[in-house]
Amino acid sequence: MKALLAAAFALLFTSACTTQYYNAPFEMAEVVGTYSLSDGGTLRIEGRNNRAWARLNGGEPMKLTSVGPLEFVTQDTMLHLQFEPLPFTTEVLVRRSP
Repeated sequence: MKALLAAAFALLFTSACTTQYYNAPFEMAEVVGTYSLSDGGTLRIEGRNNRAWARLNGGEPMKLTSVGPLEFVTQDTMLHLQFEPLPFTTEVLVRRSP
């Protein structure tokens, strides 16, 4: 029974993390740009309309999927990005999947 509950929770959690969300083009304008990361790296967000791509440390572009308001995951779900607009700037929280 515990295994069944754990499997159901895992399925629910996985599907909740990959549910697409629509960000309007004006919201996307909030996140496009280059961000300095606390580990010394850089994150560049490029976008058109409501589509976005991320480049981490100048690497290959990774397509982003919206999962919430100003919240994205890469297609391989290895990166989870959450943006918070502040006066005169936007902060980004980057979480990496193990």
